[in-house]
Amino acid sequence: MTIYLPLPPYLRDFFTHEMGGDSPVHLKKGCMEAIYLETFLTPPPSGYTPDLPGADTLAIELPNFRSLDTRSAYYLPPQARLGLADMILNRFDLAMWTELHRFANLFKRQDRLIYAFMEKYGIEPTATNWDAVAKRYRRKRDIYLRGVRAAKSKKVQKNSPDFDGAKS
Repeated sequence: MTIYLPLPPYLRDFFTHEMGGDSPVHLKKGCMEAIYLETFLTPPPSGYTPDLPGADTLAIELPNFRSLDTRSAYYLPPQARLGLADMILNRFDLAMWTELHRFANLFKRQDRLIYAFMEKYGIEPTATNWDAVAKRYRRKRDIYLRGVRAAKSKKVQKNSPDFDGAKS
């Protein structure tokens, strides 16, 4: 059985590459997404029609589990589908931040750095994909820099002569 998960193109490319490059995607044994599916797959409700492939979907072949027969339990409820998409997005964000952040101060041109990341993770180098990856990276970087600035401000404030140590 196969489930079809709607995802943006860059995430489909990334996750397919992460799981070995096959389509439909064969989840690696023991990966969090496989454990998640084992937990939330259920027998389909009456009247359920299986997913159909689409241009904007990621095909994931359901693995065989010792504790779950995916021939009869192949339905992933709507909230569980959203959770699976979130897991894939979190995997992407972690890889993106780990790869790009360590070089951010060395490169004046972020476009080349982002294209190199996309190439490494099998993401098609289109303008749309680049914009999506760059936007996600900028958001993560801005959140990180806000935290750094807040920590510096707190440290400066604590070291000022007016600081009396009382909590506000």
